[in-house]
Amino acid sequence: MGPDRVCVLPGRPDWIRDVACLGDEVLGMLAAAAAAAAANAYRDDGRFLLTADACRAAGLLVETPAGAVPEDGGAGQVVLYTVPVWKLEALWDVLLVLRRAVAGDPDTDVVRGLLELLCADVVAAARTVGRVVADLEKVAAVLVLELPEVKAVATAVVLGEERGDAAVDAYRRITAAWTDAGVRH
Repeated sequence: MGPDRVCVLPGRPDWIRDVACLGDEVLGMLAAAAAAAAANAYRDDGRFLLTADACRAAGLLVETPAGAVPEDGGAGQVVLYTVPVWKLEALWDVLLVLRRAVAGDPDTDVVRGLLELLCADVVAAARTVGRVVADLEKVAAVLVLELPEVKAVATAVVLGEERGDAAVDAYRRITAAWTDAGVRH
């Protein structure tokens, strides 16, 4: 299937708790709609733009980290998490289509219409389509963060050296990237 990526997640659950439901409520429903569109290919004009597999993989990727982050986690803590690269690619593919939908791309009107219905009737916390995409982007920002500091912190945690100066400095750089992405940590 391909390589895995080691991620450093914020140890406080706030960043993922409110977003994890989007894996099932939004991405799960998009997966079902994509499967229905594929099953009715003779009626589908090709404008759904999402595959069921990509939506399912992205949904699982958004839901699963919530279980890895302890409910009693606090500021300054991190959680090491391994993600299959193919799931990251699926999340990215879905996000690209959703971004186009938010931007009003006419090729995505079917996806945008479904997202608007989901936001109005299904999503637990009131969200606009733009907020759904922004929330998913925050999760992606944490999971795809490619700084040398991620390896440094991961290595320090594994070796029990997370309080060393190099690890603390690397952690500060990671948290700066999270802050830039709007992630509460």
